Amino acid sequence: ALGSGTRDRCGALPAGRVMNGPADGEVDYKKKYRNLKRKLKFLIYEHECFQEELRKAQRKLLKVSRDKSFLLDRLLQYENVDEDSSDSDATASS
Repeated sequence: ALGSGTRDRCGALPAGRVMNGPADGEVDYKKKYRNLKRKLKFLIYEHECFQEELRKAQRKLLKVSRDKSFLLDRLLQYENVDEDSSDSDATASS
C-alpha cells in the first residue's frame, strides 16, 4: 500500500523512508493533497493557539484598564480633597 509505513504523531513518514511514487515527470496529486492537508491542519491548530493567546492578552488588558481607571479615580479624589483643604486654609488665614 502507498505510504503504509509507521508514521510519527504529525502524520509524516520518518526521515529516510521512501514511498513508491509515480514515474518521472508525473505529478503525485495524492501526495500533494496529503501534504497540503497536513499544512492546513497545522495552520488551523496554530490559529487556535494564537486566538487563545489573543483572548488572554485582551483579558489582561481589560483588567489593567480597569485598575488604571480605579487608581485615577482615587487619585482625583485625593487631589480634590487637597484643593478643598488648601482653599479653606487660605480663607481661614485671611
